[in-house]
Amino acid sequence: MRLLRFTGFTLLEYLRSGRVAIEIVATLVVYFVFLRRPMDAQYFFSALGIFTPVLALYTTAIIIGLGDRPQSYVPLAHGIGRGTYLLGLFLSACTIVFGAYGLLSLGVALLNRPVDLSLGDWLPGSLPLFLNIGLLAALMLLLSPLVLSTGWRLLVLGLIALAFSSNFIGGVMLEALPETGRALLRAVQALVGGPLVPAFYGFQLAVTRDFSTPTAFANLLAQALLLASLLGLSMYALSRRDVMFSSQ
Repeated sequence: MRLLRFTGFTLLEYLRSGRVAIEIVATLVVYFVFLRRPMDAQYFFSALGIFTPVLALYTTAIIIGLGDRPQSYVPLAHGIGRGTYLLGLFLSACTIVFGAYGLLSLGVALLNRPVDLSLGDWLPGSLPLFLNIGLLAALMLLLSPLVLSTGWRLLVLGLIALAFSSNFIGGVMLEALPETGRALLRAVQALVGGPLVPAFYGFQLAVTRDFSTPTAFANLLAQALLLASLLGLSMYALSRRDVMFSSQ
């Protein structure tokens, strides 16, 4: 109940601040620019599969900004707990993005429904997208100054950059490395890039909505476990350090 009350309080504060206007405008722009044209279900989920994660990054960053203030000592002092505090911020951000997704889905269903999109297709297509939204929101929470110190944030960002390094380290640059160096680089890229696979496959799963293989359900489980791991790591990291807000 404390978690629900704090989540509701954070959402109300976000609405009262007027910051939600950005999400409203972005949702309207996406609808009128990308979703008013004739389309099929694959296009619909591709468009929302790109828009909602981007919106999740923005909204979570703003919500973290609301939580990373000295005023936040008040709810912490009233015993909601650090883990509950982080989960409240996370749920608030996800609720706003889910709301934008729901409004876009409703608008498309009422005014421009794809002929091959039914409720039975919408539900399995939405689940991996919801998990991806949660993953990005949890990652943003982990990388916030409230949770990790500067050194740890740089380390995590370095690992993420290394996971994507195969996109810009190649050709002549890769060939310039000795064979041992190339093998080591590929091994490290595969190791740190492994956690990114469920998110990318989740996007593909949302677009295709093909749950005919066990791999699809295994990926949903991997997304859920990765989400739980990120949230757990954030709560553990915050519990191991003094609460210092950025404005201090």
